[in-house]
Amino acid sequence: MEGQPCLFCGGNAAEPDHLLHCDGRQGAAEAAPPPPPVTTITAPRDTSVQAFYNAVDTGVIRTRREQVYAALRVLGDATANEVFEYLKEQRHLGLRYDSNTRARLTELRDMGVIRETGQRPCRVTHQTCITWAIVTAAEYVGTATVHRCTTCGQIVARDIPLAAAK
Repeated sequence: MEGQPCLFCGGNAAEPDHLLHCDGRQGAAEAAPPPPPVTTITAPRDTSVQAFYNAVDTGVIRTRREQVYAALRVLGDATANEVFEYLKEQRHLGLRYDSNTRARLTELRDMGVIRETGQRPCRVTHQTCITWAIVTAAEYVGTATVHRCTTCGQIVARDIPLAAAK
């Protein structure tokens, strides 16, 4: 029965987008509140940028980078979570979250002083994670080239130099 009016809203039930306007209760779809507005973030927030520069100015970033490097020297091959737990438990740094640790691993890799060595189950999370290790002086091949978006400045790629095969 094509063209039969909907029993609930009175509209044409055969129309392709009828269900967009009728939810089976008379007037309910029209009375529903509109969806909330959304905000699209395309650049770092000012507070995040300010927090970063405060951390640089106070030496926290450099200090944390040095702490992460020292932890890798002690642990050998380790995941980011293992480094974080070592810093928190063994070094008693009072860290609340590991975002500083993960970011410092990436920075150290880009500096060429540590490298990704593979993947294995993490001793902390038991999930397969990337492992990291110190690069010896003989293995050092230079820093990464970081490519940024010309519009927003976000990192879009990194060229990481690899040691030549022997």
